[in-house]
Formats: sequence, structure tokens, C-alpha cells
Amino acid sequence: MGRIKAFFRRRDGAFWYRVVPVVNLILVALCVWGNSQTNAGFCRPVVWAAVLQTVSFLNIISFTWLERTRLRGVNGLLCGISTGVYAYWCLFLGGWVVLMPVPLWFLALLVWRNAVHPVERNIRVWYLAGVLGCVLFASGSGWLYHASCKAYERGQVPDGNPMTERIAGMHFLYHTRLCIYDGWRPPLHDPAMVLGMRLNGGRDPLCDHDLEERVALYHRMYPDRPVVMPCACCRESQRNGYHDDPLWKSFHSTKAR
Repeated sequence: MGRIKAFFRRRDGAFWYRVVPVVNLILVALCVWGNSQTNAGFCRPVVWAAVLQTVSFLNIISFTWLERTRLRGVNGLLCGISTGVYAYWCLFLGGWVVLMPVPLWFLALLVWRNAVHPVERNIRVWYLAGVLGCVLFASGSGWLYHASCKAYERGQVPDGNPMTERIAGMHFLYHTRLCIYDGWRPPLHDPAMVLGMRLNGGRDPLCDHDLEERVALYHRMYPDRPVVMPCACCRESQRNGYHDDPLWKSFHSTKAR
């Protein structure tokens, strides 16, 4: 056991600077390929989430290299943000994370290298600042979601709150949880909306609307936006009639941009 601990604590060992980057590169490639081939998990992230995930992927591949450069402080901050991203993976995957342990591996590496045994002590400050930023973002998402729910209940919509559009598009544009091959599923993933919903106890102010009513409401509120995406959430969704669903017949004039 002592030798194992010594192996992981070595700051100049081949494990951190040769093995970890290569292993993480392979895992990232498998994640991207797997999601594009099956879309069993995160489907199609919205733009901001796609950018953040790309940064987190690049960070998890290169963080052991960057910690030895003058960018070690920025690297620590990015590691903190990446920790929030992979913690969200675990939250979203739930029990499936046992079968898809990649985020657990990424989290273990980031926490060990930046909080437990960093290259320099001040890296902990940068790292914790990144983690705190993620906590504040999650709190803000919860607050915006709550405010949007209140607006719906008062009938004051659209109210300029971005969560208002997300709530209106739930269950046909935006999915809210992991579902493995359950017919066709909404193709877009917005982590802010998922966090906001979970921090508000799964609250849905439009729960009394069926799917047809939600689609019609979204079309009235946002007539310039598509109600159907050019891609299905997963291969199974495409075979089970996502593109041919009768729900879209009255919206053929609304094209996805």
C-alpha cells in the first residue's frame, strides 16, 4: 500500500506526464464517439454547454502538462471548472455512473492533483475558485428556474428569463433526465435547465399541459424558433418515428435552423 501511495504522489513520475494524458485522450475520444453513435446520454448539448465541455475535455487531457508551466494558475482554475462539469455528469447519469465510470476517473484525477497533492500550494486557491464558480452557476440556475416558474404561475410570460423558453420546450426540445432507448426523446441538453429543475424539486409549472399543448404553447411564444430538430436523440429514436411523429404535422412550415 505504501508503494502505491508513493507512486501516485510522485510529481515527476511517468504516470502523470505520460500515462494519464494518453489514457484521458482515449477516454475522451470514446466518449465523443459513443455519444455521436448512440446518443444514449447527453445527446446534443446547447452551444454554451458544448463550448464548456470542449474546454473541459482539453483540460483533462493536458492539465498535467500545463501545471508545470507559467499557466499553472489558470490551469488550476480550469481544473476546478472541469470538476464541476464531471460532477454534473455523475449527477445526470445517476446510478448508471457505475457502468459509465469515466467521470469518476476524471474527478479522482482532478481532486487528487489539485486539492490533495498539488504541484504548488497556491494551486488549491485557483482550483477552489473554479469549483466555487460552478457552485455559484448552479445556484444561479436554480434561482432563474424558480423565478421562471413564478412567472408562469402569474401568467407573466415571456418575461425575458432564459429559463422561460427552456421550460416551454421541455419534453420535446429539451430533455431533463437520462432515458435509455424509451421511444423518441428530446434532442437538446441544457445543463443549466436540468440543474435548475433539480434544485427546485423537479418542479414543472406546465405539468398540466400534455405534449401537444406544450408544443402549441412554445410555437405561440416563440414563433421564429423550431419545434423539431433535424436530428433525433438516439438511433432508436430515429427508428421509432421522431421525424415522422404526427405531432409535427401542423408545424411543417417551422424549419430548424
